[in-house]
Amino acid sequence: MKRFYERLREKYAGCLVKVEEVKEMEPNAKEYLNKLAKAGLIEKVRWGWYWIPNKIKDPWDFFEKDRGFKIVSYQTAASLWNKDFVHRDSYALKVSDRSYGKALEEFAKKRGWRFQVEYVDKPRNYKKVGGLLIEDMGKTIIECISRWAFMDAFATLYSNRDRIKLEDLSEQSYWRRIRGTKVRVRQALEYGCYLINESVGKEMFHVRKPKLEDEYVRREIDEAIEKVVELG
Repeated sequence: MKRFYERLREKYAGCLVKVEEVKEMEPNAKEYLNKLAKAGLIEKVRWGWYWIPNKIKDPWDFFEKDRGFKIVSYQTAASLWNKDFVHRDSYALKVSDRSYGKALEEFAKKRGWRFQVEYVDKPRNYKKVGGLLIEDMGKTIIECISRWAFMDAFATLYSNRDRIKLEDLSEQSYWRRIRGTKVRVRQALEYGCYLINESVGKEMFHVRKPKLEDEYVRREIDEAIEKVVELG
């Protein structure tokens, strides 16, 4: 068992591990993991999952050390793309393994962290940055708008305006709607871009003034753009 523990530390330090996966390394893995957890050498997270301890400073440190497949998404991805314009204490992740997602949530709960984990059958539109997998910038902007996170979305767009093709975003967002409304993400996107142009007094984005009849959505975007331009 000592040799098994050494191999665990060597390969999985800082990671959540699934019993079934470790069985490939050691047939008696289930028994050994249980004994190691009772001895306080590793941590049982939930049924079928353990954490192999390593020093971790915060959730970001854990994300980089843990080898499970997860994508930093939505507002959390936006905070990376827009240099933490809106600081949030919850972390949005996408996973392709439901069991792993449950383990992530349980692991976070024990540490007082807030993880919002969503299962996605076929994850795409992401890139590797350092030790993290992050939802790509265009996808992040569209997802944030669809979820009413207008400030996150437009701060990302504004701070990366030289790297983003608005035509591509408009095309990708045409069929998406803001949750709970009939407003297309494309309408909100172009309306926000028009407001940015008006606020800075020059055409930063090539858009015509779009129709946006939903007064509540319009007011929310107005407030978001005001803060983004003021602080950006």
